[in-house]
Amino acid sequence: MIRIRGVPAVVGAGVVLTAAMLVTPATGRRVLFVLVTLCALLPVLGILPRLPRGQRLPWVLLGVALGLVLANNLTVLIGGDAAVPLADLLVSVGNAHMLAAAVLLVLRRGRSDIGGVLDVTLVSLGAGGLLWTTVLLPRLRDFAVPVDQQIVLLATVLLLFGVLGAMTRLWLADGRAPVLKYFAAAVAGLLAADIAMITATGATASQAAAWYDAIYVPSYVFLGLAVLDPSASSLARPGHAPQDTLSTGRLLFLGGALGLAPCVAGIREIAGLQGDGVLLALQSLLVVPLVMLRIGWLGRQRERAERRLRHQATHDLLTGLPNRAELWSRLDAALDAERRAGRPAVVLLFCDLNGFKAVNDRLGHLAGDRLLTEVAARIRAGLRAGDTLARYGGDEFVLLCEEPGAQEEAADRLAGHVHDALGVPVTLSGEQVTVSASVGVVLSAGGAGADELIRRADERMYAHKAARSA
Repeated sequence: MIRIRGVPAVVGAGVVLTAAMLVTPATGRRVLFVLVTLCALLPVLGILPRLPRGQRLPWVLLGVALGLVLANNLTVLIGGDAAVPLADLLVSVGNAHMLAAAVLLVLRRGRSDIGGVLDVTLVSLGAGGLLWTTVLLPRLRDFAVPVDQQIVLLATVLLLFGVLGAMTRLWLADGRAPVLKYFAAAVAGLLAADIAMITATGATASQAAAWYDAIYVPSYVFLGLAVLDPSASSLARPGHAPQDTLSTGRLLFLGGALGLAPCVAGIREIAGLQGDGVLLALQSLLVVPLVMLRIGWLGRQRERAERRLRHQATHDLLTGLPNRAELWSRLDAALDAERRAGRPAVVLLFCDLNGFKAVNDRLGHLAGDRLLTEVAARIRAGLRAGDTLARYGGDEFVLLCEEPGAQEEAADRLAGHVHDALGVPVTLSGEQVTVSASVGVVLSAGGAGADELIRRADERMYAHKAARSA
């Protein structure tokens, strides 16, 4: 893997190229840009073969973007002013690909932090809208920029703000990984260049272009550093999952950030200044889907939390089996169904492990827990759909089955299954351990309740245990 050994040299080269952009004529700047673009494109092409096929798409998009920017500069160098419209189209498509690559990296890296990424993106869009309506749009109107170009610039600014915010969030939440820092800096450079292009006034067109190009250079330098960083190959994998809590303060902050730009636009309208319907429309197109995603994500989080709580309330933490409360609930439901059908069906087996205490005392509680987990897994593995295996407590397990008209056959099947499951020794702390089970079997006749059946099964289990030790 390529490792960065001369970061100061790379940064120094970027500083030199940036300064050169300011004093070099337009034709010379195209040559410099060819060199700068190659410095970023070649590492991208170099990293692709080392990545798994499923992780290449963001880097492919980035490579296409850089290739189009390179083609833009070569087109102008070769074709002169006549080729400018084609060159502008190439760079616009290239910027779209670069933005798509950044968005895709955010979506993949931020899968474990969807709530945080969405929140920061929403705030960033609000900040971008505020900058647009207070600073950028007045400049564009002063120079009578057509509305269609305003729409393109507004969309670019809002998207870059959103991606920059998301990248920054990932960097802060992911241990400040260098590759994320470099990508965030590259997006910031693109955003700064667009802002400079919009606000460049009081200078000749050539000077404005020089400053615009000079600000663009660091973006490519940071892209090259990102690709060369050792952590770049892991960027397409999900990142760290910080705690996602949408507190009241955070919710108010999000609402304020989203409403600030529309409020400023409304104030401008009230003050007799020209409003900004384009901003409101585009911001709505971007913000509404993000808000819907945020609400949907919160809903899914709540559902997962509720399922987790229900599972914890009804299942044993060690073995994952239904606990005593869940067993009683299922047994009551089975007896109710039996009474409605008017036909005996319930089979209950109360199982107590023989030899467990000796293993627990000799090898320790951790080994005892592993033995209980293994026993539970073996018995559960051979059950039919609809059968229930529950941990009743300690080393006691209960099997519940509903077999109308075939209770005795079901009881024989389950008892034999328990015997076979425990017949193979378990390896604990380097030694082979064998346990068996005393089993008490009860067949419902349709009249007893759940507590009566469990009591009778428990008594028969103890009778079986006493007979074994006699």
